[in-house]
Amino acid sequence: MALLLAAAVFVSACTGGSRCINTRDEGCIPQAEYEARVTELAENHRDHPGFSSQWGLAAIRADEAYAHLELADGSSEPLRPGKGVVVGVIDTGIDEEHPIFEGTKLTEVLVGRTENETGERFSHGTAVASVIAGARHPDLTNLPHGVAWGAELAVFAIPLGSSGPEPYEPILPSEMGESDAGFAALLRHVVHWQNDEGQRIDFLNLSFGFNGLVDLYTRSVLRDNLGHTVAAIEQADSRDKTIFIWAAGNAHGDDCASEEPWCVDGKVVADSVEVLAGLAVHFESLRGHNIAVVATGEDGGIADFSNRCGLAANWCLAAPGHGVRVAYFGPFDEDTPGFRGVATASGTSLAAPMVTGGLALMKHQFRNQLPNTDLVTRLFATADREGIYADQSIYGHGMMDLGAATSPVGGSRFALGGRVGGVAGSLAGTRLSLGGAVGDGFSRAFAGREIAAFDALGAPFWFELGDFASAPDGPSIAERLREFMAPTPDPRAFAVPVLAFPDWPEGLEPGLSWAEPNPLQFGFLAASARAGSGHLSLVEQASALSLVGNDDLLLTAFSTLGMDRVEPALGGALRWRPSGTALGLRAGWLAERETMLGTSAQGAFGRLTSHAAFAGVESETDIAGWRVAGATEVGVVTPSLDGGLLTDVSPLTTSTFAVSAARPVGDDSSFRLSVSQPLRVEGGRAGLSVPVGRRKRGDVLRDTLTVDLTPSGRQLDVEARWHRKGVAGGELRLGAVWTRDPGHRTDAEPGVTLLAGWDRTF
Repeated sequence: MALLLAAAVFVSACTGGSRCINTRDEGCIPQAEYEARVTELAENHRDHPGFSSQWGLAAIRADEAYAHLELADGSSEPLRPGKGVVVGVIDTGIDEEHPIFEGTKLTEVLVGRTENETGERFSHGTAVASVIAGARHPDLTNLPHGVAWGAELAVFAIPLGSSGPEPYEPILPSEMGESDAGFAALLRHVVHWQNDEGQRIDFLNLSFGFNGLVDLYTRSVLRDNLGHTVAAIEQADSRDKTIFIWAAGNAHGDDCASEEPWCVDGKVVADSVEVLAGLAVHFESLRGHNIAVVATGEDGGIADFSNRCGLAANWCLAAPGHGVRVAYFGPFDEDTPGFRGVATASGTSLAAPMVTGGLALMKHQFRNQLPNTDLVTRLFATADREGIYADQSIYGHGMMDLGAATSPVGGSRFALGGRVGGVAGSLAGTRLSLGGAVGDGFSRAFAGREIAAFDALGAPFWFELGDFASAPDGPSIAERLREFMAPTPDPRAFAVPVLAFPDWPEGLEPGLSWAEPNPLQFGFLAASARAGSGHLSLVEQASALSLVGNDDLLLTAFSTLGMDRVEPALGGALRWRPSGTALGLRAGWLAERETMLGTSAQGAFGRLTSHAAFAGVESETDIAGWRVAGATEVGVVTPSLDGGLLTDVSPLTTSTFAVSAARPVGDDSSFRLSVSQPLRVEGGRAGLSVPVGRRKRGDVLRDTLTVDLTPSGRQLDVEARWHRKGVAGGELRLGAVWTRDPGHRTDAEPGVTLLAGWDRTF
C-alpha cells in the first residue's frame, strides 16, 4: 500500500468563465451579476425626476424594462426606448412647441378641414402623445417623460368632442353607419402612411370611441353599419399589421336614464368596453391586433370611471389611467389661451398610451425581429395576473408588466432548424468543453460574436457565443499532482502492470517468442499528464491488457468503457524497439466515443466523436552520466458529428513531444529535467451554423462560421524534479514546472507550479 502526501502551489494569471448574458458595454456577465446590474439600473431610472413624477411608470415596471434595454444597447448613446419605432395617434392634434416634445421626432397631419390647435381648449392629443413619447429632460424636472421617449410620433388631428352626451346614451346603429365610410377611409390612410424613411406606423393609439357597450350590439348589426371600418382595421393586405390600441371607455358611473340592465339607479354599469374598443368580440379577423385598455388607479385597482373588460377580456389589458401627469396645452384662464405646462388627468384615454408606449419599447428591445402581433401576444402572456388582476371580467389579461415582457418567458432554446419553435437545444444544457489539444481555436473564432436563443414565445435573446465554449488553461493542479505522485513507469511500457499471467494461456500458441515469465499483463495506462504520454494522454485511467515480447515488441489494448466519470474510449497501441538500439517506433489507434481530442459537445452543439491514428519515434541513451530520453508523435484525427450547431469538422493533424534527462545524485537521490509539449492540433477546421436572430415570419437568421482549430500558441512545460529515498521510510519528491502559453494560448500568462510530495509503500 502506498501512502501519498502531496501539495502544490500554482502561480499564474488564471481565467475562468460561467454562463452569462450578453451586454453591449460590459460584455458577457454572469446571470447573478446581470440581475444585480438590472436592479441597480432600474433604481437609477426610478430616481429620475421624470420617472418619479409619473407613478404609472413604476406600476408597469418600466424601470426594469429600461434596465434591460440599457444593458442590451450600451451607453455609447443616451438611452432612447422606442428608437426606430413609429407610433401613430389619432386625436385632436398636438402642440409641437411644447417643451416635453423637444428632441422628439414628430409629424402632425391635419385630416380634412381640421385646423391646428391654438390652445383655446385643452389639447387632448398633446396629453395622450406625452404619455407615449414625452421626452426625458434632465433640466426640466417637473416634466414626466413618456413610456417610450425615443419613439417617433405621427399625430393625425381630427375634430373630437370632449365627452359624450349627457345622460349617457348608446350610439344608434344608423349613426354608426353615417360615420362608417369616412372613419374607414381615415384608418386606411393612417395605416398606409409612411414617414420620410418609408416606415409605416407600427402602433396606433385611439383614445376615443362611441358611447355604447359592445355587448349591446350583435355581430350582424355591427357588420351592416361598421362594415367598412371593420375591413379597414382588419388590414387584410398587410403581412405585419398595425396594432390598434383603444381606450376602453370612461362610462362606468355616468348618469343614465334608461330601463336597460346597463343602467342601475341612474348610473351606468359599464361591465364591458365600448363598441369600437370591443369589435374583436364579434369579428375574429380583428383578434390579435386590437387591444382594449381599462384604467387603474394609484392603489392598483380598477378606476371608478373605467369600463371593465367584460366580453372583450381576451383582448383587454389594464394600465394606469387615474391621476396621470400629462403635458398640458390649453387656456390658463378664460382670457389666456395657449398655456403650456403640466397637468394631472384621468381616463382610459391615458391608460391606452401607456400600452402603446410599452409596445414601442418592446419592439426596440427585440430589434424589430418580432411581428407586431407577436408583441401583443407577449404583452398579454406576461401581464400581471396575481391577486385582484386574476379577475378577467374586470382586468382581462391583467396589469401590463414591461419588466416581464422584456425578460425571457419559459426556458430559452437554440434553434437547430430553419424555423423558430422547431427542433432546438436547451440553452442551459449547451456547452462546448474544449480539450487541451484544441487550445483557443474555438474561443478566438467565437470572440465578439452573438448567438440568439428563443424563449417559449419565440422572442430572441442574445448571448455571447464564447460563453458556451470553455477554453483550457493548461493542466489542472489535480492533473499535475496525479502525474507527480504516479509510480515511475518502465520507459518501454505503455501501462503500469498490476497483474501478470506467467504462462501463455492453455490451448493457444504464441505467434512470437514471448518474454518470460510475464507475456500477458493487465494494468492501467501510465499517468495521462506524464511527459511523453503522447496521444494516450487522452485516455485517462484506462485499463490496459498487454502482450510483452522479448524487449522488441509490446502490444497493448485499452479501454475506459464502464468507468465512472471518464469519457468512454478504447483503442490499441504498439511499441517496437529492436534489441541493442536506442531508437524505437510506436503507433496506435484511439476511438473516442463522446469526445474529439478531449473536446465534448453538449446540447445544441450536438454530439462529437472521433477516431485517431498516431505514430512516432522514441529514443533513450546515456550521455555523460545522464539518462537522456525523447519521444515525438504525430496523428490524424477523423471526427464525426451528429446534429447540432456544429455542421462540419475536417480531419485534424496533431503533434506532441517530450525530451528528458535524468541522473542519480548520490546513492538515494535523483534529479530530472524535461521539456515537453502536450498534445496540440496542428491543422484543421470546424464549421458552425449559429442562430443570430429571426425574421418576422419566423425564419431563423444564421451566421455561417468557419473556425481554424490551430491554437494561437504552443504550450511548453519545463520541469525539474528531485526525488530522495529513505525519508521517514518513504520517498520525498520536490518539483517545479514552468509553463509557457498554457492551454496553447498566446494570451495566457506563463505559470509556475511548485510541487511537493511524500510516497511510502507498506
